[in-house]
Amino acid sequence: MVFFLVLKVISSKIFIGVKMLYKSLILPILQLINPEVSHFIAEKFFQFPFNKLINPVSYRSKLDGLQTNVLGIKLDSPIGLAAGYDKNCKVLDQLLELQFGFVTGGTITLQERFGNPRPRLHHVPKEKSIINSLGFPSQGLEKINKKLLENPQNGIFLSVSGINEDEIISCIETLEDKTKVFEVNISSPNTSGLRLFHNPSELSKLLEKIKSVSKNKILVKLPPWFESNKNEYLDLGKIAIMSGADGLVIANSLPVNSEKLAVGKGGKSGRVLTNNTPRMIAEVRSYVGPDPVIVACGGIFDANDVWNSLAMGADLCQGYTGFIYEGLFYAYNINKGLLRLMKENNIDSIDKIKGKSIL
Repeated sequence: MVFFLVLKVISSKIFIGVKMLYKSLILPILQLINPEVSHFIAEKFFQFPFNKLINPVSYRSKLDGLQTNVLGIKLDSPIGLAAGYDKNCKVLDQLLELQFGFVTGGTITLQERFGNPRPRLHHVPKEKSIINSLGFPSQGLEKINKKLLENPQNGIFLSVSGINEDEIISCIETLEDKTKVFEVNISSPNTSGLRLFHNPSELSKLLEKIKSVSKNKILVKLPPWFESNKNEYLDLGKIAIMSGADGLVIANSLPVNSEKLAVGKGGKSGRVLTNNTPRMIAEVRSYVGPDPVIVACGGIFDANDVWNSLAMGADLCQGYTGFIYEGLFYAYNINKGLLRLMKENNIDSIDKIKGKSIL
């Protein structure tokens, strides 16, 4: 008994030490390297056969009290990893081990795509933001499909896109048994052709076709909006739900100009979106009603960000830039923080947070 108590204390000290080392040394070094190179290094780490032995988060027990049932699927946590990190679905299961409730692979396109010319990714550490003009680089449906398992874990979502209906439908049909949830991306600021589906009739036609060929749950990822164009995108969200979508992802990155990108413009993500996301969540929840699923995406860095988005009406949250800046412990820290906030507020279920600020 004493032996196991000592072992637990030693393990805890090692965990804290590795966490400090990662945050103070390893992560800053990775952020000094070309962003696409550092991403390649991280991907190789997750592919390493013994990564579970050297990954201090993966063998930690799951945190109780954060389970939620969304889209008829039981998830261990409301925080997920957004599409764009594992574009070619190489390490989805390994990423789930970092205590994410779900991980979105892709975005997957029908044909292989090399994306926009480099440089196409720029970190802004002072703002904790990223500006990208990647343009959906993808190995293509055929290659990615071979990597995915049939009847996957509950937390594996897949993002798909294309510049016309046929491309998206081909992806959906081929990947039908590789996920329970599709995220249809109609909102990348870096890919020409996607604005076709900002046309209400085209979006409605696409979703009706998807529902005719797929039994899976469908989420539609919308662009961000402000007061000047709010009604356009709220209407688009409502049409998506009326046409068969089960929920909405709110929202994609913010279109900006940047001289540091080869194409001169891209999408900005990170802390700059933190205050905008809960506002959009509240607006769309009020507009579409209580039933559709809403996934908050944009500026999610810590437990407070997740709490605020859930309180404003989101069912789930997902992060990308937060994971880049916070690293391996991103989901772990959010989960611990959520449990602390729940204890402070005498809340015993994560679902009791949802909509608390808009009741």
